[in-house]
Amino acid sequence: MAVMHTTLWGASGSFGMQEASAMARKASRELQRAENAAETDDRVDAAINCAITAWHMTDWCWNGITATNRNSQEVARYIGAVTPLKKSDLVAWAIRECPELELCQSICNGSKHVKSERLIQTQARHAGDDPTSVAALTITDGPAERDAIEVLRAAVWFWGRQATNDSEMR
Repeated sequence: MAVMHTTLWGASGSFGMQEASAMARKASRELQRAENAAETDDRVDAAINCAITAWHMTDWCWNGITATNRNSQEVARYIGAVTPLKKSDLVAWAIRECPELELCQSICNGSKHVKSERLIQTQARHAGDDPTSVAALTITDGPAERDAIEVLRAAVWFWGRQATNDSEMR
């Protein structure tokens, strides 16, 4: 969605990141760290950071959509909303297009506030009886158990398609 490419000069607490595309690339780097971690703690840290970044992309994208584009019929049609757009319209569209973002939201809120409105279980499971192996991360949401890296990958790919033109994000 090209309308998100506004430079956010007010993004003062982000070490120079001033566009949604920069934050999407950060999520991609966190995903790579989680995938390639040599230790369980590093995998867990990177996975949590990736989920936090992926969820907060809604804020970055919302702030990257100018007031003019918030009144655009074309943008409203794209996300299935009416003008003027509200942030909740963008969030609902993102979750509809990438349901994994709702799991990222739960991880984000659970890691910050200790609990989340959506009850999910996250686990780090070591292979067999080897506590020194790098654990696989899983997310249980109701009866469904999913590989956390696959969930994060879907969220990163979604934002890569929406907030960047970078082929390495896809």
